[in-house]
Amino acid sequence: MSGKTEGVKILVKEILRTLPQPYDQDVILNVCLAIEIHPNWRKRYNGLGQELTDWVVNNWIGKYVKDLTGLNSGKQVSVEKNKGHIITSYTQLCQ
Repeated sequence: MSGKTEGVKILVKEILRTLPQPYDQDVILNVCLAIEIHPNWRKRYNGLGQELTDWVVNNWIGKYVKDLTGLNSGKQVSVEKNKGHIITSYTQLCQ
């Protein structure tokens, strides 16, 4: 599947370059929030979702953020109501 998700990886890499480092534990959420507020990234996300399904895209966003940052999985948390719309939960990442 990773060949089919190359577009997700490219999108995540682009967004990570814009986020301040060191990345905090909510970096997956921050990537998703960036997608929501930047029209070009949202358009690309929507296109990937049509091709792969939103569920697949969201899961691969999490995987690629973890892999590209070199962080480790922490606890699973829910997104606060009205905080984000493309995900409802995510894994916090840690050193």
